[in-house]
Amino acid sequence: MQFVDECYLHLKAGDGGNGVVAWRREAHYPEGGPWGGDGGDGGDIILIGDHNVSTLFHLRNQKNVIAPNGQNGQTKMATGKSGKTVYLPIPLGTVVYFVNATEPIVEILTSGQTHTICHGGKGGHGNAFFKSSFNKAPTLHENGDIGESCHVILKLKYIADVGIIGLPNAGKSTLIGQISNAKPKVANYQFTTLVPVLGKVKIGHNELVFADIPGLIAGAAHGKGLGHEFLKHIERCHVLIHLISLNTTDHDNIIDAYKTILDELQQYNPILAQKATIIVANKNDLPNATTNLEILNDYLKQEVLSISAVKGNNINKLLEQVRLTYENVKKHLDQQAPSPSHITIELKQQKDYTKDLVIKQIADHTWSIQSEFMAYWTKKIPLDSKDNIIRYNQKMQTIKVEETAKKLGAKPGDTLLIYGNEFVVDR
Repeated sequence: MQFVDECYLHLKAGDGGNGVVAWRREAHYPEGGPWGGDGGDGGDIILIGDHNVSTLFHLRNQKNVIAPNGQNGQTKMATGKSGKTVYLPIPLGTVVYFVNATEPIVEILTSGQTHTICHGGKGGHGNAFFKSSFNKAPTLHENGDIGESCHVILKLKYIADVGIIGLPNAGKSTLIGQISNAKPKVANYQFTTLVPVLGKVKIGHNELVFADIPGLIAGAAHGKGLGHEFLKHIERCHVLIHLISLNTTDHDNIIDAYKTILDELQQYNPILAQKATIIVANKNDLPNATTNLEILNDYLKQEVLSISAVKGNNINKLLEQVRLTYENVKKHLDQQAPSPSHITIELKQQKDYTKDLVIKQIADHTWSIQSEFMAYWTKKIPLDSKDNIIRYNQKMQTIKVEETAKKLGAKPGDTLLIYGNEFVVDR
């Protein structure tokens, strides 16, 4: 399967079905009565974390995800069938953004975690809903609400406890294959690993996920080579293993090899360079390895742990150092975690829809009305019955459309244009 860690989607939830006007026409019920049912709700679009999905490849060519609309209401007060909810399985570690936004909408981190990203429109009421003691035969009914829609970008950042970083041929794939159940492709050429490889490792009481991050090179932070595509996968790691080859044929200078990776982390995101990092020298079974190890020790002013991922030399020492470092990081994070605070319940404030009312004179005796409130009710209330026209006028009165227009200079007989509908100003 092709590795895809970023994709764009247009999402559209289903529209609500329309309510209908219907009348009971049966023997033994001479007075009949309203019998029109409500429309069904439109289908939602829900993101769900799925540990069986490891890439966004299944969404790459989908582009548009559209949930079904709700069905219109039926006679006999039957509610229309609701649109089916669309579930999008998302790999763990996916961050979801609105296109061109910097703040994420949601991060999917656990299997089964759900987030309703687009709500389906509510179905409109049929005339049976509006029956009352003062209106026993209403012709009132509603259209369904429009379902939500949005353009989003999904970015996958692998969830791993320990990230193994280093130049190509440092031995990262060999190491993760040695310590875990992962089976990466291993060969003696650069960029053998083309995708991050994950493996689980049991260390003491912990089962940690290790990630082999594909080869970083000089300039990776600016898009050179393959590393730029995978630097973001390091962000979730608690501990980094910086693997450096002691083989003189893998690089010209071991100090430059060390500094190259450090510089790339710093340029991409300074926070990465501050992560808890274990520096490990690999391939200590090769000739001249001792010389390079001494050079590295002298430069870092510390004794660097040397291993052989192929032979298994000092692997247990490395895993023990990983365990101690990981536990220290987790302890520090737990201490920094905010303590539970009292929950403050804020009373929902009634929105003042008069504030967004915009009235402009566009011609002699003609005025344009714009309002979020009226835009909604224009779609909601079909002006095909006397009752509905009365109700629509009540909505206009709610935000004082006619009163405000008169204050701005509208005269009796002038025309008010409200989203395609025309109304005449009263005296």
